[in-house]
Amino acid sequence: MGPARVAVDWTGVLGVPALGRVPAEGFSGFSCRPGEVEAGDLFFAFPEFLAYNRWSDGLARIGEARARGAAGVVADRPTGASFAAGWVVPDPRKAFAEAARAAYGRPDEALDLIGVTGTNGKTTTVRLIAHLAGVPGAAAASMGTLGCWLGDRRIESMDYTTDLAHESMRRLARLRAAGAGLVAMEVSSHALALDRVERFCFRAGVFTNFTQDHLDFHGDTESYFAAKRRLFERLPPGGTAVINAADPRAAALAAASSGGLLTYSTDTAFPADVMAEDVRPGASSLRLRFAWRGRSHDLVAPLAGRFQADNVLAAVAALLALGHSPERLCESAGDFPPVPGRMETVVLGGGATAVIDYAHNPGGLENLLRACRGMEHRKLLLVFGCGGDRDRGKRPLMGRLGEALADRLFVTSDNPRTEDPARIIRDILGGMDNPERAAVDPDRAAAIAAACAAAGEGDLVVVAGKGHEDYQIIGTEKTPFSDRREVEFWTAKAVD
Repeated sequence: MGPARVAVDWTGVLGVPALGRVPAEGFSGFSCRPGEVEAGDLFFAFPEFLAYNRWSDGLARIGEARARGAAGVVADRPTGASFAAGWVVPDPRKAFAEAARAAYGRPDEALDLIGVTGTNGKTTTVRLIAHLAGVPGAAAASMGTLGCWLGDRRIESMDYTTDLAHESMRRLARLRAAGAGLVAMEVSSHALALDRVERFCFRAGVFTNFTQDHLDFHGDTESYFAAKRRLFERLPPGGTAVINAADPRAAALAAASSGGLLTYSTDTAFPADVMAEDVRPGASSLRLRFAWRGRSHDLVAPLAGRFQADNVLAAVAALLALGHSPERLCESAGDFPPVPGRMETVVLGGGATAVIDYAHNPGGLENLLRACRGMEHRKLLLVFGCGGDRDRGKRPLMGRLGEALADRLFVTSDNPRTEDPARIIRDILGGMDNPERAAVDPDRAAAIAAACAAAGEGDLVVVAGKGHEDYQIIGTEKTPFSDRREVEFWTAKAVD
């Protein structure tokens, strides 16, 4: 993207005096990526994932930034490098996030900014919030796994689920200039642990659910949860925590919240402020009746699967917390557009149907398979794998779920990265009672084709794990690959 190029009173923002002489004209830009630094820039030195799954120590790369023409540096210790000016601050990562806010005019304060965190459901929830909140002439926006959207139009792709602070602030400023009054953004556990949303002015923080994932990064479930909790611990005055009361972690989040509290639930065993009274999932739509402040409201959303009721209610509750009308939210739900890679369907030759979904952890896979079990079908055939260089503990769990909830299993690769695909598959099979019954092929295209070929009339082929992704990561390289394209290619070939 290149460094941010904006004028900032750096000493004022950083709160400490400069070491050396600040150039009279200031700095031409700032960044924490050494490779994008240009002459006259200010470089922030701290450890980060500056490229996908590639950890970089900014202190170790100060020389590279200086060689590219950096005129100043911000670090947590004196660097000894030759710069016109520098600042020593306790936490350069947090300073970077605050600097990004100042550099772009604190657009988060001018927007109704809603942060959504949780293991599953973030992407659909932010897209729902943006759609339900939009009105003619004042579209709402979303940022996350699927990119940056204004209304129902994607305007920019993104490097991460939650990008680095300066990229997030640049996008928020762009959305504000384009007329957005509300932005819903996915807030990942990585971003919270790495202070990417430090001091962001969230009007509401939404919690969807918590299950096992990302332990390769966090180490254990408590550290993973502690990262999620930070969104609610740091809500600004006036912010509201919107929490799924049916999740076992709800009470801990509510106790930790620094703001107001509004709960929602689709489970009658867990009463909440926004309470589902009736949930009726269908093959292509969801009917939901919910109670709010003593009145009942009905909505219909074009979403398949009962688990989607949680996503819908999370979005509704977030907007109710900001004062939106329940009647208008229900009216807007009916024309919610499909979310790419989330229970997308493709009709196969011979009367079978394929469902393509992003489910890539135990909770997501269970929700998906149970939702598909609720559809009319003869047999359920599942194609899935697990990511390489990621949490190994979830692999046998997903193997066990697949064996329990699918009629036939096709175990394959899903972004093996630098791991041996055979080892990943062995981990998955290790969770099964009868692993010999699973068809195994590390070639994902071949596995998808085999499942489609094995499907008969009325069968359902579920392809899980990649959803909207249009690549496969093998080694350190991304190669073009799309589950949907593979399914469509097989279908076209079969028809021919």
